[in-house]
Amino acid sequence: MTTRYVAGISIPDSAMARAAAELMRATQSDLMFDAARRTFVFASLIGQGRELGFEPDLLYVSALFLRIGITTLYRHSQQRFEVDSANAAAQFLHGYGRSRDDIAQVWDAIALHTTPGIPQHKPALTALLAAAVETDLLGTHGPALCPGVLASVLSAFPREPGFKIKFLHALAEGQLHRRPSTVGTVNADVLSFHDHRLLAGGFCERLLASTWPY
Repeated sequence: MTTRYVAGISIPDSAMARAAAELMRATQSDLMFDAARRTFVFASLIGQGRELGFEPDLLYVSALFLRIGITTLYRHSQQRFEVDSANAAAQFLHGYGRSRDDIAQVWDAIALHTTPGIPQHKPALTALLAAAVETDLLGTHGPALCPGVLASVLSAFPREPGFKIKFLHALAEGQLHRRPSTVGTVNADVLSFHDHRLLAGGFCERLLASTWPY
């Protein structure tokens, strides 16, 4: 099979990577699946720019499993969705015989991706995943990317029309049944927005006001 490249980044094609992609494609909406794949590409590009070492397969699995916790598979969970996502990725990696250290890195990367002020002080996988999420949603690290990269990424993994509202709606729907788990996180702002009580300066306002990506 010919290796696929997006913005110069090779999309992992190992048996584990293909299985993760197939599972996530069957589990998540196209909107979230494409967001996960954009996140992987952005994380890889940021990692290259910072000259950080990382294993592409682990980064790919981390990005793909990022939001499985908001799917209907977890409609009865009372944990933070990030923890459900991290646990799902850990279970998946265990099935492929990955080491305890590999699994711990992926768990941290997923569990901490919405926790401000922490990921950038952690190892590469965690730091890059969080930076990539910020870039995909808000364009935070976009200026550091080479010209033409955004167009290439969006051509391969496009945003649906109305992406921002659809994204916020999906996040809220996956957490309405576990409101206490969102206290102190950006997800509290997501639920507030869903209830039509937008918090000034919150995540939702920043996302909707962002001109990224155009």
